[in-house]
Order: sequence, then structure tokens, then C-alpha cells
Amino acid sequence: MAINLDALFDRKWTCHACETTFVSQRVRSNQLQLVKRDSDFCTHYKEQRLNPVLYSVNVCPSCGYSFTDQFSNYLPPHVKKRIQDNITSKWTPKEFGGVRGYEEAIASYKLAIYTAILKEEAYCVKAGLYLRLAWLYRFLDKPEEEQRFLQLSVGEYEKSFAHSDFLNKDKEMSETRMLYLIGELMRRIGHYDKAILYFSKTVEMKKRTIESGIINMARDQWSVAREEYKAKKAASSEMNEAQSS
Repeated sequence: MAINLDALFDRKWTCHACETTFVSQRVRSNQLQLVKRDSDFCTHYKEQRLNPVLYSVNVCPSCGYSFTDQFSNYLPPHVKKRIQDNITSKWTPKEFGGVRGYEEAIASYKLAIYTAILKEEAYCVKAGLYLRLAWLYRFLDKPEEEQRFLQLSVGEYEKSFAHSDFLNKDKEMSETRMLYLIGELMRRIGHYDKAILYFSKTVEMKKRTIESGIINMARDQWSVAREEYKAKKAASSEMNEAQSS
């Protein structure tokens, strides 16, 4: 089925690296029909091809520099050279500014992740890129790739929390939300002991935050993680007994 092109609009950008002006499309929020939101904030819409996650990354068609709204605009000379040597010198001009499918979206995220690493962007910026890439693989029902990028994401989020860089770089991320999200990602990759710890820390924030919804989600997911942890230990015990008999 054809995508509703009226749901998209052009937004103009200027590349931080080469100063080329280009257009990349965005999704009109009033065109979206929410279906569900997963416990790690991944949102599903009736028309998944209009999911804003597909359009979050801007890719300069001239030099390959790729970025999101969260990237810092400033590139010192040594970083520009790093981008030039590692991306632009190998770049064949491509256009990512039109309608995107999953393949184009995944490619744009991998470019942005590489750019963020070269640029030494904040931990929370890299974490968000890894998380959204994991969501794209979830939409495609590719659990191994999803798990791979969830693991990378939670590692960066832990560093972000330790260094508090999310307080300046991510307007949507509070301390309460960060603690909860780390806990939920830990649960999803099977690190139940860490998940329980982070959910407990989230609940301890109840007197210091107005985000009661996040506190309630942490309580619910703490119970889920606890039951999953028990089941994992029971299965491990059964396997050990079977192997020793």
C-alpha cells in the first residue's frame, strides 16, 4: 500500500561538516495513529512506514556526515579531519532525504552511530541511536540484531548516567526515566539482577519526582524481572540436575 505523502514534510538542514544545505523529510505528528507503546518507550503506529523513528537521522548527501537533533553543531578542526578521512573520502553521494523504508533507515542510523563515535558525542546520544536501531530490528522481527543493539544501548546509558551527560544533552530524559530505562533494557537482555537493582533505584525516586507514571512502570517491571529471574534460576537448576544424573 502506498504511503501517504501528505503526512511528510520537508525540513532544511545545514551539514555541520561541509556546510551543504539539504532537505530531509519529517513526519507530521497529527498524521500518526498510535497502536501501542512498549515498556522501553518504543512506539508502534497504525502506519509503521510513517514511524518518526525512520526519519530521525539526517544524512548529508554530499559528504556522508550523519546526525540527529541531539548532535552538537560544533566540529573542531581535528574532528572535521577525522570525518573527512573516515567518511567523506569513502563516500559516494547518496540521497536519504526522501521516503524511507527500513533498509534506508537502518543505513542512516549506522552512519549516524559511526559519525557519533568519530565525533565523540555524548554517551546519551550514542545510546539513543543504538536503542532506536534496536527498535527498527524489532519492527522487522529480527531478535538477534535487536538484542545486539539493546546491549550496546544500555552500556552507553550506564555511562551517561555515571557522567550525568543526559542532563544537558537529552531534554526528554530525567534521572527517574534514565534509571527506569536502564532497568528495562537490562531486563530485555536478560540481566535480571541488574534490572531489579535499577527498578528499585527508580522506585526510591518517588518522593523526589512528579513522574508517577514512571514509578508505577518501574514497580510493574520489577515484578516481571523478578519472576523472569526466578524462572531462569529454576531452568538452570533443572539443567544442572539433568547433566549430573
